[in-house]
Amino acid sequence: MPADRFDHAPSEPTVLLLPDFDYGPGDYWQDDWVRRRLDCQKVDLGHARIPRRNALVSWLDRHVRTVPGPLFLVGHGIGALAVAAWSSLMSMESEATIVGALLVAPNDPHNGEDRRLDDFLPLPNDIFPFPGLVVASDDDPHLGTDRGFSLARQWGCGFARMPGCGHFRPIDGIGRWQQGEELLDQFLGLIGPGTSRHPVRAADLERSCAPPPWLDRRSAIRP
Repeated sequence: MPADRFDHAPSEPTVLLLPDFDYGPGDYWQDDWVRRRLDCQKVDLGHARIPRRNALVSWLDRHVRTVPGPLFLVGHGIGALAVAAWSSLMSMESEATIVGALLVAPNDPHNGEDRRLDDFLPLPNDIFPFPGLVVASDDDPHLGTDRGFSLARQWGCGFARMPGCGHFRPIDGIGRWQQGEELLDQFLGLIGPGTSRHPVRAADLERSCAPPPWLDRRSAIRP
């Protein structure tokens, strides 16, 4: 079960939430997490009509430098792309601050369906210097699970496949996305306070975070 919203020790990571730029009307799970959890803060990425990679990376870097660490990043859609782009440019000082990242349904500029994402090409090939987990849904119209798995391995991350979450937007009917919150708490529990200098392997993430009771065994996190 998710941790008590008001039971997070000061030494535990601050969770920075990076939203997608088209999450649509309705209650957004990131906003819900911020309302109920003391450890969560939502990052204003200043999305323009046509987002620019360098601008988003600068916004993220500014937040990382101003929020006391340790920090855990949760990026959704274009927010996940911002994490990937920023991680390839981060300084040694920032590297010591980030303890992990959850990348939910990264938008894929390679499929060419949304020309607003062209500025994010090419996607970085660098292995993240911190543990990460890419999450994809088996019915996401914008990111197939095979492509999600490929991106996870490209960035040295673990991979989780979830059933029936679409692109993880309010219009996909996931509500507060309790399953994602459980996954976040499992990830934070695996890392633990003060362990950011001890890398967590992708395979360890996958084994430790799967399969929770709410996840269809047929679509569990891939080995």
